[in-house]
Amino acid sequence: MEREDPLDPPSPLADEPLVSLFKRTAAPSPPADFVRRTMHAVRRAPLPAGRKPLRSPLASLLGWAAVIAGVSLSALMVVLTHPIFASSVAALFSFGVGYGVWLMQFTSTALALLDVLATTGLAVARAAATREGTTGLLVMAVVCVLSLSALHRLLISDGEGSQWQELS
Repeated sequence: MEREDPLDPPSPLADEPLVSLFKRTAAPSPPADFVRRTMHAVRRAPLPAGRKPLRSPLASLLGWAAVIAGVSLSALMVVLTHPIFASSVAALFSFGVGYGVWLMQFTSTALALLDVLATTGLAVARAAATREGTTGLLVMAVVCVLSLSALHRLLISDGEGSQWQELS
């Protein structure tokens, strides 16, 4: 007799009376305003000794945004007041804009080429889906193999093989 695995207990759903008992009871659900009342009670409850209330997260975000904007604006003013820095920034912006335009043109060209290849692939797939198209593609493949074989025999003959070999 084998022992039962304690980590794999039998399914509780195998007991029919227990299943029927659970089906008769309604699923418990909290009242509609439970979350609102709970959060209201948490906010109104006094804090324990030594605890400080949390700051508003919006205040810290606005503070950091103001610091970043101030530093950026002051750095921009310093850079633009010196001609060498100003010309470098202008060249950087012009390069960035030019590269962006080139990238967009490259993308549109690549998409147009992809459209041509997709249309060709779709036409070949539609042709291969029919019996006549499959036969035509097979005949084309046979003609290509025969042409390549004839070209190979024409270019490399038995008498000229020694011409390409190394002299020893």
